[in-house]
Amino acid sequence: MSPGRTSVVADLDDALAVVTDGAVIGIGGAVTAGHPMALVRGLARRGVRDLTVVAPVGGIEVDILIAAGCVSRVVGCYVGAETVAAVGPVFRTAAQNGTIEVVDLDEAHTVQGLRAAGQGLPFLPWRGGVGTSYAQLNPTLVEFDDPVRGEPLLAIPALELDVALLYSEVSDAYGNAQPVGTAHMDPLIGSAARHVVLQVDRVVSNDEIRRNPGSTIYWRDTTVVRAPFGTHPYSNGWMTADEEHLRDFVRAGRAGGDDLDGYLRRHVHGPADNDAYLEEVGIRRLTSLLI
Repeated sequence: MSPGRTSVVADLDDALAVVTDGAVIGIGGAVTAGHPMALVRGLARRGVRDLTVVAPVGGIEVDILIAAGCVSRVVGCYVGAETVAAVGPVFRTAAQNGTIEVVDLDEAHTVQGLRAAGQGLPFLPWRGGVGTSYAQLNPTLVEFDDPVRGEPLLAIPALELDVALLYSEVSDAYGNAQPVGTAHMDPLIGSAARHVVLQVDRVVSNDEIRRNPGSTIYWRDTTVVRAPFGTHPYSNGWMTADEEHLRDFVRAGRAGGDDLDGYLRRHVHGPADNDAYLEEVGIRRLTSLLI
């Protein structure tokens, strides 16, 4: 460990204490890859309420938090599981029943909102969506005339986050992350948040991080949580997605009632921590997913 530096590695439950009732959280990952599921399951177990979840390209992590009673508002452009489910079943039911509020953005609007927050701006302009019904369906988007050229644009308000829950395959003990492949919107989500909780598979030395500085991402206030295989059932740089598990969840989510409660008992509320969850999934199943 380098002189003058302090480790930011923490236990999962201690790290998640920063998420309180009514918080605005961002969740990283994209569709069926790179979601910090160990953090999501831990948050569901904590029973935090009235969360606003900003999930730019969300998956069943949003469904699980809704099913656990944690969510009042979802902001983003997609919640689903690609070919397994075009729309997350719990999200769909909650949106149709009006038990959650949905703020519908397209992907570019989400990017601009996160950029605005990261730059400390109230909004950023965007041309996409001008002439469509987006501004009528989503009153947070404001049409205005560009003061330079006079053309119509949309003002995309900043998506300011209290906490970002993100994933990287590795980081050092100081929060310098090195994701494998694309990090999608995760760098923007982290920059829009006051605090980042970063789930990783491995905590490596700072010397190892420094060998490839161009791949490093760092956020100003980060806590690191080590949770091997913690993206399951989603893929990461080491493993593919567990499509069978995703299908099991989608079936339970569509059925609701006892089926959904049973999934939550077995995979969310029952396991005390990530290790217990992995034991429930099984070592043979996990190793079969390794690339």
